[in-house]
Amino acid sequence: MTPGPPATRRPGPTALVAPMRRILRRGALAAIVALPLSALLGYLLGGVPGAWGAVIGMGIAVAFFAVTVIVALATQRTAGGGLLGLWVAGSWLAKMAVLILALIALRGATFYSRPALFVALLVGTVGTLILEARIVATT
Repeated sequence: MTPGPPATRRPGPTALVAPMRRILRRGALAAIVALPLSALLGYLLGGVPGAWGAVIGMGIAVAFFAVTVIVALATQRTAGGGLLGLWVAGSWLAKMAVLILALIALRGATFYSRPALFVALLVGTVGTLILEARIVATT
């Protein structure tokens, strides 16, 4: 039996894969800790509305972080990686549109605390940026 042709691999920035997977794993672990911790802190500082605000804010930060990493991993091999930036930028625009729509939908709601949402979103966003920067810098 003659072996068939070797499997063809699409070229791409494969150096991106290991750090992005590490970012995704560590981000998931951080989210497992951050979501319940933010809910607890929100509850202690603002009752049930504080907990909801903190969970919504941290959830948005975690979702944004995860989408960026997943899109980068999914597209890193396309056309030599030339489309990677386009896909990541497109996902960023889509996330901004979803965020605006979510905030519009939550505008009149009273079940959550807006300050808790803001603080949790800010802390979650800064935390994910620090995590990404540390991993990329040490790779």
